Amino acid sequence: MSMESLKLTVMTPEKTASLTADKNAALQGQERLFEIRPALKADENVLIPLSHLFAGSDFLTNWLLNREVDLDWIVSGNVLQNSRSRAEMIVHMDDLLQKLSPISALRIFKNRELCRIAARELSGIADFAEAVLEWSCVADISIDTAIKAAERDALKERGVPIYVPFEKTEPETAKICAIAMGKLGGGELNISSDIDIIFVHSSDQGSTPGVNGKGVVTLHEFFVGVAREAVRLLSEMTEDGNMFRVDLDLRPEGTRGEVTNSIGAMEVYYESWGQNWERQALIKARYCGGDKSVADETLERLRPFVYRKYIDQKAVDEIALMKGKIDSSLIAKKGAKRAGRDIKLGEGGIREIEFLAQSLQLLYGARYPELKTRSTLEALDVSYSLGILSEPHYIDLSEAYIFYRRLENRIQYYQGAQTHLVPTDETRLIVLARQMGMENDNLAERLATEISRRRKRVRGIFNSYFAKSNEDETDAFPVSLDDEEAVVAWLDSLGFDRPKDSARALNFLRNGRPFSHPSERSRTAFDKFGPAMVKLAMETSWPDNVIVRLAEFVESKGGRGMLYSLLDTHRPVLSLLSAIFSSSEHQTLRLITHPDILDRLLISDPVGMPPSRIQCKRELASAVKSGKTVGEQVAGMNFFRVTETMRLSLRSILGLAQMAETMEGLTILSEEYIKKVTDIACNEVGTLPDGTSLAVIVAGKLGKREMSFSSDVDMLVFYEGGEEGRAYVTRVTQEILKLSSMQTSYGIGYDIDLRLRPDGEKGLLVSSLKLMKDYYKNRGQEWERIALVGARQMAGDETFGDKVMQALRSFIFAGPFSVTSAKKLAYIRERVADEKVKVGTTDIKFGRGGMMDIEFICQWLKIEKETADSVQDSNGSFTFSVLSEIKEKEWLPLETASELEKNYHLYRAIEEALRMDRGKSVSVIPKPSLELKRMVRKVGEKGVGPDRFIQLVKETMKRTRAIYRDFTLSRVG
Repeated sequence: MSMESLKLTVMTPEKTASLTADKNAALQGQERLFEIRPALKADENVLIPLSHLFAGSDFLTNWLLNREVDLDWIVSGNVLQNSRSRAEMIVHMDDLLQKLSPISALRIFKNRELCRIAARELSGIADFAEAVLEWSCVADISIDTAIKAAERDALKERGVPIYVPFEKTEPETAKICAIAMGKLGGGELNISSDIDIIFVHSSDQGSTPGVNGKGVVTLHEFFVGVAREAVRLLSEMTEDGNMFRVDLDLRPEGTRGEVTNSIGAMEVYYESWGQNWERQALIKARYCGGDKSVADETLERLRPFVYRKYIDQKAVDEIALMKGKIDSSLIAKKGAKRAGRDIKLGEGGIREIEFLAQSLQLLYGARYPELKTRSTLEALDVSYSLGILSEPHYIDLSEAYIFYRRLENRIQYYQGAQTHLVPTDETRLIVLARQMGMENDNLAERLATEISRRRKRVRGIFNSYFAKSNEDETDAFPVSLDDEEAVVAWLDSLGFDRPKDSARALNFLRNGRPFSHPSERSRTAFDKFGPAMVKLAMETSWPDNVIVRLAEFVESKGGRGMLYSLLDTHRPVLSLLSAIFSSSEHQTLRLITHPDILDRLLISDPVGMPPSRIQCKRELASAVKSGKTVGEQVAGMNFFRVTETMRLSLRSILGLAQMAETMEGLTILSEEYIKKVTDIACNEVGTLPDGTSLAVIVAGKLGKREMSFSSDVDMLVFYEGGEEGRAYVTRVTQEILKLSSMQTSYGIGYDIDLRLRPDGEKGLLVSSLKLMKDYYKNRGQEWERIALVGARQMAGDETFGDKVMQALRSFIFAGPFSVTSAKKLAYIRERVADEKVKVGTTDIKFGRGGMMDIEFICQWLKIEKETADSVQDSNGSFTFSVLSEIKEKEWLPLETASELEKNYHLYRAIEEALRMDRGKSVSVIPKPSLELKRMVRKVGEKGVGPDRFIQLVKETMKRTRAIYRDFTLSRVG
């Protein structure tokens, strides 16, 4: 029956008692109450919650009815009817401190608030969540009060603790704080729980001045004294009762560690020696008393330790293993039957729900910031909303957690004992069942059945996440890696080209450099994933490079233990590294030089995601926003360009993306980069003059939406306005060139080529619309019409850009070429082949019969068949789109068009493989070598060896040249 329902009826004391879980205990408490405060018989607002308190807690009943002053406090006003804010509780504490010593005030405060919370929860006025949150607040205020009292006394004896912060020159006052852990940290402290805290102080580098020549101590000694006194104030038993049991075991080095540590010592400890269970424990960490700035800085420094950038299931399995040891220890200490009654540590109990929730936080916290909550219930809620937990699992876990925690509070309210055991006495079980809202008969049995049902559900879910696999361990190395001769022979038998280099690399990977001492854990991890890595290397075209470059990467990255744990538990990362090291020397060197790129590639599985313009914009905008200077902004953009380029190349290497997707991704990246650079350039130059407009036009590979690795950007810039406008747009263009070519730690952005502008290298950097129209009308060349096919606006004023594009299209699509013009174009194409192609090489771009022949045909046909008004912008690759259009509209015979399409696809695949490997614009087939072998494998011509591949390419170029020759001859007469 709700409180509102009760108020509608006249409630006698006996009726009130009959509605509690233990009528006799309630009546006995009422009798004692009325002896000292008979007027309360008629006050239902007080009588109802107190009757439930009398029925549910012997120890609180005795405390309250033996202390009339405290009884008067709890029955005054609306103390029992309303929840209390932190501010109200602080006022309560301050009022007590005006009259009592800190040690007495703390105990009165704690027990008064506990009586209030218990009466409200047991009567149903407050729910479990409110009760534990308010109880946590009581603990916070008590801890803060104890620290301040201890610090105040220490200041009187020893003076103000002074230190000079790092990178500062002026001294500051050192401070101390307490960080809440466990249930207190989560704001869900149970009624008779220890309070888990860690003390932290500003620094050890300083001292106190002393008082009257005495009490000069180091900062460490000063704060150890403060911490110990605070613990005494909180935990010592007095005539006013007990306070809290303070547990400092979660501090660095546990019971052997210092009572308090400096911020720096905390950071060093967790960074160097922190264990996985400590990572789990710190999920709950928060400020609870003392100086908040010290806590904030500490928690900020420890955050990277808690939430790794990538998932590490093995770390979670280690925590689960520790949970198994706790289970075994519990059974050994208490016996199986007694352990089965433990709703906290027993199977399917509170601890397993907390373990599971915190494990999901560790696994996914770096990917989903909303999981970084201290509350178990909130962690379960978020895990469900993100789809990490299924709905049935979420319902079972959250309902079981609330059930257990309500039951735990009611067990502890009774005698104030720190126990999680369900009682065996039937009378007590019946009372508990009623307190849990059960009615009718067989209450003891029904409660036991409900507990058992929930245990089985929780245990089943826990086991589904942490049950051990029966899979066999990875095969071991067949030889000792310390025996170089044997390893060389083994690798040689596997077909490694440089077995001696690879053998030494394997030895380094396991044992480190001479006189170094990798941990046993690192060696064990390598023994597990090392054989798998060798197998992966054998499946590539460059096995030696996989092993040797991995060794270089490990040395560059550092943190061997963490990296090896990742490689051991996440074999796809091995595949990813193997793909990079075997396919791209350029990307390999990038990764070794900047190992942080790997972290970027692992967060949220970006390699599995196709190109996204929205994500690209977001990342570039974030880079600009986070940079304090233009240099930092460009460096951030270049870091994203490098990682995104590597991501796209990996998708290609791993077979996750076809050629069209790779071109699209590289095109999107280039487009958004150029737009962002243009924005920065405009901001740097200043306000656009009145009446001035600018348009940035791109042509070439970017214009035709078919960017490749290491493609440059062909650009033209036009303006409208007077001399002031010309000067402004010229400066903007110069700034674009400067920013894009700026050398950062992650290289440059893009090479920008402005030679397609009117009058080429001899012309002005930017042209007005009037000058541009005049140029193309009177001096524009045939080759410029070909070169500008596919040009489109990239940045600037759209309305002005439309005018520019209209003028360009009028020039480009001015009708078919005359015979004279066709001869000039054919001559230019031959001259390019003569000038660009070295004798004795096979150049698939500039060589006769190469890509340029096919692109010439496509651009030429587009000019022949379209007008300035009819031409449409292609959504994808211009050349592939036109090749499809040629077949569809029969501009060439179907067989001829299909041959061109197939040949162009081969050339682009070769170009992609070459540029991905070398990281620069190359188009020459390498001579027979390991590089050629790798390229052939990447292009994917099955059953074709290097020599046959070169022959195949030459035959393809011969057929392409024949088609090109027929095409041009038909037009030159």
